[in-house]
Amino acid sequence: MKNPKILLIIVILSLFVIVTLQNTEIARFKILFWTVDMSRIIFIYLSVIVGFITGYIVAKITGGKSLKIEVSDEKKKE
Repeated sequence: MKNPKILLIIVILSLFVIVTLQNTEIARFKILFWTVDMSRIIFIYLSVIVGFITGYIVAKITGGKSLKIEVSDEKKKE
């Protein structure tokens, strides 16, 4: 394989399939006042999607600026 992108895609897809096959059993999740029975893999993927959406919204609201810590001149001299 000459193209490293293709190799990376194959590795990522392989890991995706392995994780999916290992987490197919039904599990009970208690979320606040609700009890939900669903496949573990669905819960994992929903959590990832909600995390990405939350990160995207926070980045849009803050303008994509990262938090910067400023160091005072006194600490720079030390």
